[in-house]
Amino acid sequence: MAKTTKPLTGFVKKCCLVAKNARYPALELYLTYVNWCLNYAAPVHDQFSFLEMLEKQGFEYSQKKGGSYIRGISVLPPYRVE
Repeated sequence: MAKTTKPLTGFVKKCCLVAKNARYPALELYLTYVNWCLNYAAPVHDQFSFLEMLEKQGFEYSQKKGGSYIRGISVLPPYRVE
């Protein structure tokens, strides 16, 4: 179990801001994660596994009219994929 969450933990520590009032578009967060994994030769999980791992770490997935978001996390500006 620790092995599967290790890339996620490294990604969150290096690239993200964790805060109660933060939120980030789910797709953009996933694309940033994929980019980070490719740059650091870490295994890439599919988007459903990625979402599941985030939820296990306490982040909340929410869908609204404007799109889907992950609450409690945001990507730091230098790591944002546009």
